[in-house]
Amino acid sequence: MKAVELEEDTILYQMQNEAAKRGRKVLSLRASKVVDFSSQYGSNDSISYTAENLIGSPTIYPRSGDNAYSFQLRTYGKWWHMLPSSRNRQLLLPSKTPVESQDFIEFQVEERVAPLLIRIYEVYNPGAIVKLLCYCYDTRRWVVLWQDEPQVLPSNQSNCFTVEMKGADFLTDYYRIEFYHQHLNYFFEIDGLILYGEENFSRYFSNFSLYQSDHLKRLFRPPDSIEDNTETLEQDSSTLKSTSSYFDMLPDEVMHFIIGYLDLQSLCLTAKVSKQFRNLCYDPVLYKNLDLQLYWHLVDSNALNSLKSRLTSLQKLNLSWCGGQERITSPYFIEFLKTSCELLTSLNLSNCPFVDNNCLKAVAYYCPSLKELQLQSCRSRDLTQNGFKCISAMTNLTYLDLYRTLIGKSALISVIRSLKLEHLFLGSCTNIQDINEVARAIGQCLNYTLKSLDLWRISDLTCLGMNAIAENCHNLVELDLGWCHQVDASCGCIRHLITHCPMLKKLFLTAIRTISSNDINAIACHCPDLEQLDILGTPEVSYAAVKYLLQKCKKLKLLDISYCNTAVNNNAQELQATFENVKIQCSLYWPLNFVD
Repeated sequence: MKAVELEEDTILYQMQNEAAKRGRKVLSLRASKVVDFSSQYGSNDSISYTAENLIGSPTIYPRSGDNAYSFQLRTYGKWWHMLPSSRNRQLLLPSKTPVESQDFIEFQVEERVAPLLIRIYEVYNPGAIVKLLCYCYDTRRWVVLWQDEPQVLPSNQSNCFTVEMKGADFLTDYYRIEFYHQHLNYFFEIDGLILYGEENFSRYFSNFSLYQSDHLKRLFRPPDSIEDNTETLEQDSSTLKSTSSYFDMLPDEVMHFIIGYLDLQSLCLTAKVSKQFRNLCYDPVLYKNLDLQLYWHLVDSNALNSLKSRLTSLQKLNLSWCGGQERITSPYFIEFLKTSCELLTSLNLSNCPFVDNNCLKAVAYYCPSLKELQLQSCRSRDLTQNGFKCISAMTNLTYLDLYRTLIGKSALISVIRSLKLEHLFLGSCTNIQDINEVARAIGQCLNYTLKSLDLWRISDLTCLGMNAIAENCHNLVELDLGWCHQVDASCGCIRHLITHCPMLKKLFLTAIRTISSNDINAIACHCPDLEQLDILGTPEVSYAAVKYLLQKCKKLKLLDISYCNTAVNNNAQELQATFENVKIQCSLYWPLNFVD
């Protein structure tokens, strides 16, 4: 028996003994199904670095290090937020919320239990877990079991993340882990988990469920309730005046300035103080940018209804992660677009399960000014190629993120030919057949406008597609070709690209095995503005070429040379000491990793 299994059994034995005194039984359970997730480093058709590796017993822990049989998130650190394509959000957080989660994974275990304890095995760059939730089938609500700040831990040591959970008064098999990884030096990986819970118990009212229900009512109150309380608000306002409230002496402009520093939760609560505060807090100017991602577990159609009267000036809307378990339906969302989104310029619907053909058709019709659309991981069965083709009618669109969607070639080419896109993200869009034809369309139609292009893990891209992009898209600033295995750099396509795209700031050539020292030398000579370069898994690149690159590219901030040849990896520390202004990443080989 492995040491970790012995430790798990010991914990179960101890918990069983305690539970038996109360006439209860404790079970230990593994993740048996991945329901949803926001991102993964691996490919949809592979087992390496994918969310599916959360299922079952741990295979790596307590060892530490990069391993392909772990679940790895796609991004880390601040690097993705430092680029022109980044859409950094100015979000005010509630006082008890230390950070906003950046990624998540939802999973089920074998049986429904009342959760007591969870152990999550972090094997590489631990410290990203910031929130745990479970789903209550009775109330159809998510319950926050635990939330805290991200941890700062040694990156080269494994960690058993353990949280004791008390008070859940229901049985469930559905859980969610949320991550924050902006503070991490490199990719975060977990190996598996074990959950302990009571199979039978006496029902009682828990702090969790009471708080969740009350919090929901306080945060998003239906319009009828607010109108019914107008008289009370007027009385409250009179009371304030009778006690010579200093707020009455301040100009509305000053009050508006102060209220502008409130997060959404505080804004909704402050509106209940008095009629004066309600009028101030309902000013549509405060809701030009409505970001509901943080409140995804509280947002439903009633919540959106309660906000409608305040959204007459709405320009940016983020509904990422919202609407699961049919809390928002497609018909309701379409009606919401019709009444509240005429001025919308930015819409984020990442991981929204209600997005279907009708939704995208409605977005095209009711949001004529839309410039930015994010549909990451929208994979509903009702979102077909006909739905994706509706994007072609969004004539002002310049920013389109389709990461992990199921868009196909014909729909994508239709979009490319119809719009003047500046930023196009197609990472992990594995449903595209003949990406080279798509690349030709990009070269023909987006040659003057395109600045960012993400083709990460589009495995059938070849030199033909590369050349079509290189010869036409001279304004490219960001290009991600990571894990495009069929690109044969020995034909000179990378050098051809570099000489035609000298404005590049980000270039990811991850795992293109044929990248050579000549390619790196070309990058050094032709890309003076380069800030981020990833050549992980390129064994033909020499130490001399890497050093020459570092000497020539004065603006370089990030260089990933993991899994290059021995000479490069052995001298990584020396390079880091010499070029202190560049973050040099260098993961090393160890058994069973780097499989794809």
